[in-house]
Amino acid sequence: MADQLDIEAEVRALFEAKLREFAAFCRQEWQMGEKERAEMGLDWSEEYTAGYNAGITDGVDGALDHWLRDELDW
Repeated sequence: MADQLDIEAEVRALFEAKLREFAAFCRQEWQMGEKERAEMGLDWSEEYTAGYNAGITDGVDGALDHWLRDELDW
């Protein structure tokens, strides 16, 4: 029965989609720009800031991928 309802797969796909939406929000909101550095009194170089932002971007996605794969076995 190919058209049989598979609630578990649908809930899993929805849960993962929502987690990825949240990760995208975090990547965007946690980026450090010149304005944020000034507000926080950080004296970071452009290179350091670029590295920080890359770490946030890669880190959020990597952590989510790890959690889904290794912790939930998806």
